[in-house]
Amino acid sequence: MRLLHGPDELRPVFAAADRSAFHLETRDDYVSESESESLSAFRADETIDPGGEWFSDWTNHVSATVAGGVAVRRARIVSEPHTLYTRYLLALSRHNVAAGEDIRYLARHDADPSDAITEDFWLFDDRLVAFSLYDVRGVWVGAALTEEPVIVAHAVAIRDRVWSVARPFGEYTNL
Repeated sequence: MRLLHGPDELRPVFAAADRSAFHLETRDDYVSESESESLSAFRADETIDPGGEWFSDWTNHVSATVAGGVAVRRARIVSEPHTLYTRYLLALSRHNVAAGEDIRYLARHDADPSDAITEDFWLFDDRLVAFSLYDVRGVWVGAALTEEPVIVAHAVAIRDRVWSVARPFGEYTNL
């Protein structure tokens, strides 16, 4: 396993993907300094659009990646009723989808119990797994990257189970 410190070290791994980049998220709450202003505004008024210029680096990255022929997919296992942060992500996700990211949601009570508690990870081309690492405050600080076939196969199996039963963003939100 190789430790990736922050987004600058994950970007080249992401950029090297040829076919697919899949992200599994299993937490109901995340802490991100880049989102703090947007999240505060959303907390004050959940009817606002939490997107904006601050999010364009990600949406531009997704658009370019998808334009290059790489499928970008994300599955979120979420508790119901939703936390404030989950509601925030639901409001923000329309920007991800518009950029070309395919996002699906799975209620935690409908997920395989072991999948619902697995660590968040990125899976690239079914050959690399980057497990998310968080500090004590819950801030994402990097990832543990591996090509170990048994671990990759386990991540692929989780992805396939979750993806097959998760609901597309538009269906989940009744858009």
